[in-house]
Amino acid sequence: MIEQVKGTRNIANEDSAKYLHVKNKFIQKFSDNGYKYLQTPLLEYKELFDKSIGESSEIVTKQMYELKDKGGRDLVLRPEGTSSVVRYHAEFNKDNTSKYSYFGPMFRYENPQKNRYREFNQAGAEIVGLIDIYSDFQIINDSLNFINKLLPGTTLKINTIGNTADRETYVKVLYEYFSKNTKKLSKESLEKIENNTLRILDSNNPEDKEVINNAPGIDEYINKDSQDNFQRLLKLLEYSKIDYEIDNSLVRGLDYYNDLTFEFHAKENIVVGGGGRYDNLAKLLSIGDFNGVGVAFGVERIMNLISDIELQTKYYLLGTNIDNLTKYSKILDENNINYNKPSRISKENSQFKEAQKLKAEYLINADEDTIKNLVTNDIKEFDIEVIREH
Repeated sequence: MIEQVKGTRNIANEDSAKYLHVKNKFIQKFSDNGYKYLQTPLLEYKELFDKSIGESSEIVTKQMYELKDKGGRDLVLRPEGTSSVVRYHAEFNKDNTSKYSYFGPMFRYENPQKNRYREFNQAGAEIVGLIDIYSDFQIINDSLNFINKLLPGTTLKINTIGNTADRETYVKVLYEYFSKNTKKLSKESLEKIENNTLRILDSNNPEDKEVINNAPGIDEYINKDSQDNFQRLLKLLEYSKIDYEIDNSLVRGLDYYNDLTFEFHAKENIVVGGGGRYDNLAKLLSIGDFNGVGVAFGVERIMNLISDIELQTKYYLLGTNIDNLTKYSKILDENNINYNKPSRISKENSQFKEAQKLKAEYLINADEDTIKNLVTNDIKEFDIEVIREH
């Protein structure tokens, strides 16, 4: 028997209802706020992520799914969404400042565990071009408005990591600190000291907890301009009555971030999304000189936290005569009525149970030319004009 690939997930039954619910809510919310939906290819050139995420990063060295096409070109399955959006903007829209949203699968060869898959879906939004503090505020505000509709009580953690020079200085300080505490670090963190020092701060391994808690904070190494801009952003949040928590250990997992970083924490302190500012990403990719700010949500993480979505239909078409079913299907389709119907001709009782399972409000009986209200049990002669009024 051929089984599904390890680290992947079938989205079916109740999960499919949750998936579509999250997707529709996300696309609708960000569309209402002026973000244009963008779908980029699953396949990208490897060079895109070598430059954006960093050739020495763990994602590039260990986690990317790589392949060569028949022309010998190095391709990958995209591991994240921001780089692809920035690549698109530079190629097709670089003279404008634009707001984008996207939704789709990403791929990383990680150790599968709860809330972490090798194929996972991201819902993301980016503002790319000439941006400012208000752009940072917009991303955070729009994201909170979205996620709190699905997961009420989600909180914001926020930090500034300064400019590129500040970050480089901080990495050197951390390197020296962790190098002096190697005996207290887990095996996984020891492997990151040389090339992924910042990622040690993301460790959830209990062995690393003490060392991480006592590590120097990045706030000591931030330049004045970055500090001033951060305070301006905090005032905007306070003016809008958005609660936040400053977390000096929050540096995010991608090397292209500068200044602003943030995360959204749901119940049990589960991180469901995060993002930040990237002023130098276009330069890293050698595709332009513009900046951006973005956010990405883990769709599966949200799905695992929201309540079950009830599968419900308003009208169910029932019948045991194929000609009658075909006739009524045509009438309903021509009048753009959404309805459900049996997948095959079966006994009327079986179809009725299916209608109840779907919590249908009305039962259209094609054999008897009637429509029944399943809440009040009232039965009337079928009339398409009445249904159109509904």
